[in-house]
Amino acid sequence: MRIAIILALNAGFMDGFSFFHFENRFIGAQSGNLIQAALELAKGNIALFLNFIIPIFFFIAGVVTRGLYSHYLADHHRFDALYLLVLQWLGVTITALSYALGLRLPVSLYVGIFSFFMAIQYDTFTKTHGRAYASIFMTGNLRSMSVNIAQYFLTKNKENLHAVWTYLSLATSFFVGAFVSVFALKAFDNWTMLGSSLLLGIVVLIARFERN
Repeated sequence: MRIAIILALNAGFMDGFSFFHFENRFIGAQSGNLIQAALELAKGNIALFLNFIIPIFFFIAGVVTRGLYSHYLADHHRFDALYLLVLQWLGVTITALSYALGLRLPVSLYVGIFSFFMAIQYDTFTKTHGRAYASIFMTGNLRSMSVNIAQYFLTKNKENLHAVWTYLSLATSFFVGAFVSVFALKAFDNWTMLGSSLLLGIVVLIARFERN
């Protein structure tokens, strides 16, 4: 549960930062990018359309890469989520440092690279306490929370209350991450995304100790 909470916090932090700092683009919430891309295309703004569509392709590439890499590890009897988590941490850290140090790349490319590594998180961590969840999208978590509220009223089963608490904790953590990102951006400007690197580093340490 600790890992799920921190990953949700990180997702909110990254998307809050990107929306506020990268002109309404999202790193994780590709539905938002898809809507923006459609609106810009309808208005005939091809350049802006491409700005929003690029992160989507990077996100897809991230999911595909995760699948291929997981298959490779499984074939060599070495599959472990920790490998993928370290890969995400390294990718986010290098990209965040590059941006902070002023490496000149198009903003959409930066968002896309972050989206690539966010996709690894999304497609790797899908369960907590035996319950399916999404670490970067909260719509499904809110739906699951609502379903369990209804089930509790019908059955009085305390397991449903535990599930409600799980999903509420994830949504709250995501909210807090987005909230904090605004103040972090004002304080640290281009260095803000190293906060995401810090959160992922904590998750790597927790996963490492839990495995041992």
